[in-house]
Amino acid sequence: MSEQKEQTPNKDLGHLKQMFNEYKKKQENQKRGKSRDDILKKYFVPRNSKEIFRILQPKKGRKPIEEAFFHVVPILIAGGKVKHSAKIYCPRHNDPKTEKLDEKGNPVLDDKGKPVMVNSPCPLCDKSTNILSKQDKSILSKIKKKEDLNEKEKGIKAQNDKYFKDAMKWQAKKFYIIKGIDRGVEKDGVKFWRFKHNVKNQGTLDKLLPILEDFMINQKADFADSNEGTDLSITMTDSEFQIGDYKGTYKAISAISYRGKSPLHSDPIVAQSWLEDETTWRDVFLPKRAPSVEPYKFLQMIADGCNPYWDDTDSENKRWVCPNNPELEKIMNTRDRDLDSDDISNDIEQASDLDETGKPVSISNVSEKNVGEYKDNAVDMGNLVDDNEDDDNTKQEDDKTDETNNNESSNDSDDDMEDLPF
Repeated sequence: MSEQKEQTPNKDLGHLKQMFNEYKKKQENQKRGKSRDDILKKYFVPRNSKEIFRILQPKKGRKPIEEAFFHVVPILIAGGKVKHSAKIYCPRHNDPKTEKLDEKGNPVLDDKGKPVMVNSPCPLCDKSTNILSKQDKSILSKIKKKEDLNEKEKGIKAQNDKYFKDAMKWQAKKFYIIKGIDRGVEKDGVKFWRFKHNVKNQGTLDKLLPILEDFMINQKADFADSNEGTDLSITMTDSEFQIGDYKGTYKAISAISYRGKSPLHSDPIVAQSWLEDETTWRDVFLPKRAPSVEPYKFLQMIADGCNPYWDDTDSENKRWVCPNNPELEKIMNTRDRDLDSDDISNDIEQASDLDETGKPVSISNVSEKNVGEYKDNAVDMGNLVDDNEDDDNTKQEDDKTDETNNNESSNDSDDDMEDLPF
């Protein structure tokens, strides 16, 4: 037997890390019937009198404090009740611009032959704009010049003010989102702290930034550094709020302070797992949707005051409710998943060895991209696997799939968190 040639070990583990990350994401996407507690694990919502939070060092190209936009509007929830301040993802402000299309569906080009890019459509933004368009602009010039208005003009202004106030209720609001660790429940892993922008500069960000700047100046360190960063101590107090006729209380932040330099975690493996976590706020604060109701349509239904909701108030008859639309409600509550369906409108998961043209990778079309670079000897382990064992494993997986489908309830309905307005 000839002497084996020594192979250089492959130290580039990037492709393997990508595989593991994709697997974890698929696991998350395939989870059904998540409990409220499972969903809360990704939210950091300070509720205790004292909370400790650690900001994670952002990945390359991202910021430690990111901005996103959500509508804070009333929606229907379980039991037909109204949630007055639901935070709804805004596609117009959050999604990338898209190509403008003409009536035939073809891209509209500018004078240089490039596609004209426009913001993604959002029915809630459109509702705000449509309400504002009802204003009578005949008195705007007098208001700008601070001239006196007669009685008729005062009436017009009062009506304009009413339109403006109503429109602002549907306008997208700016929020800040920070990725970090809740020291109270580190076992939950990475969480996201979302809080609203305050136009009076009296919000959470306005309390937080001076503290972070003070740490940077006095400690001469990055507050998010994994070795010399700092934990934030957040003090909460009870506060009251009113939205229309709705009154309630919530925990408001009264003070934020830092606790000096400290490592992210005493175990470097745990710290590294947090730092390498690929989850972003977009994986957590998702657009609202329901079975057979895509996000855009869901937003339209919110604007009309008749959005679908998952009703679990009756433990023996949990179901989707779609007000004023019994036909759609019937479809939403019908489970008709079929792996052999000819309906190409649905995404179908396909084998991973298909190339860009949709053909299986073979000896005739295989490329370096498909197989990578040969680095080590391989052993065919196929003969070591018993065929019967493989059949048993397949049957077990099928049984689990059936059980999952039978017990499924939408995670999107559960995503309707009782977020507090801060």
